[in-house]
Amino acid sequence: MTPEDSHRDRLNGLQRVFLLAVFLVGCHHPLEPWEEIDLSKAERIEPSVQYVGWWNDLEACSGLSGDVHAVAFFVVPNDSTIQVGSESYWGYWIKNGNRIVLAGAHAYSEKLVKHEEMHALLRSALHPAAYFNGPCGDLTYPNEG
Repeated sequence: MTPEDSHRDRLNGLQRVFLLAVFLVGCHHPLEPWEEIDLSKAERIEPSVQYVGWWNDLEACSGLSGDVHAVAFFVVPNDSTIQVGSESYWGYWIKNGNRIVLAGAHAYSEKLVKHEEMHALLRSALHPAAYFNGPCGDLTYPNEG
């Protein structure tokens, strides 16, 4: 085997890995869940004094900190749920853009707003028990992962 053959074999191996990666990425679901939320009926709102107070409560009990005004809040008036793909929610935190979307019927629910604000503080869609069922109280809902 000459050095040229070895180099050609290495390139062929890299090309195969590249093509496999392209194939796997191309087969991935094209939309993230939040990309399926229809915000056309949503209204952007400034965080109310109550939302800011709840955020401050969460900072105090969790030890986390963040800027509530860096979160974009949306309310979908006259709706009791938000559709995210085939699932329905009362509220939803969207990492992309740090947005909280609330169904109008539940926009003043302390537990729900705090739940979504906790996601924003954590910058995560996960529900770690230390934050969702700890010193800040029970912020969980059934069937959450």
